[in-house]
Amino acid sequence: MNRARALARRLGNTFPGSDIALWAAGATYFGVIGLVPLAMVALWGVGALAGPGRVTTAMEAAIGGLPGGHGTPEALRTLAAVSLSMAWWQALVVLFPASLYGEGLRRAFVQMSAARDRLTGWRGRAGLLGVAAVAPFLVLVVLGAAPYVGPLYAAGGWSLVWGVVVAFHVVWVTLSTALLAVFGLVGPGRLGRRALVLGAFGTGSVLAGFLQGFLLFLAIPIEWSAPFAGLPVVGTVSALALWLYLLHILVLCGFRATVVLDEVLTARDR
Repeated sequence: MNRARALARRLGNTFPGSDIALWAAGATYFGVIGLVPLAMVALWGVGALAGPGRVTTAMEAAIGGLPGGHGTPEALRTLAAVSLSMAWWQALVVLFPASLYGEGLRRAFVQMSAARDRLTGWRGRAGLLGVAAVAPFLVLVVLGAAPYVGPLYAAGGWSLVWGVVVAFHVVWVTLSTALLAVFGLVGPGRLGRRALVLGAFGTGSVLAGFLQGFLLFLAIPIEWSAPFAGLPVVGTVSALALWLYLLHILVLCGFRATVVLDEVLTARDR
């Protein structure tokens, strides 16, 4: 109980004095540059592990359960086709813009931590390469569950409810594992193992629910281009950037909670 109060007190004293919205916006900017290349590298790696045919089949099963509006199926098919057709040297080239995402995350994480940091950009990029190394295995798990979950989403009713439950847990475990790598490799300083695991899986649970909400957002029959006089590209980019911005606010809050939890646990062990 005392540790919980100390954690809540420190978290309460953190955010009023830090412009988390600004750091989340900066991380979002780097994410716009690096997330698609990171996804391409991950899909290319899955294709090397399981074969392009299996990846395409699993992707179609996943697409079958998603809302069909806003061009989502076509975008995912194009992403998968281009990623699977890359040569090994193209995958290496794509790693460069993907690594920029690590720089953006680390610069934001530095603002959430008291740890001193040098060569922030390069360390962030190097840490992101470690995340990219495990990403294909995590994507493989998600695609492996797609042939089971996709039809449940498409069936509706109680099947949809069960599909949401299964999808939540699959995404929770894979996202939390990715956050373990992100907090541990990209984040500044050294976090204790207990705080790292608790913080990553706690943040992962929130993000898993957030992504389920994003699927609901995709199903709403409202044109994203409506606030921009019908310009489709502007509407799509703005809507996705907004969701990415909100996601990074959650990630930064989760990292800060992990840092504070590590401080509380470390003080208790002394």
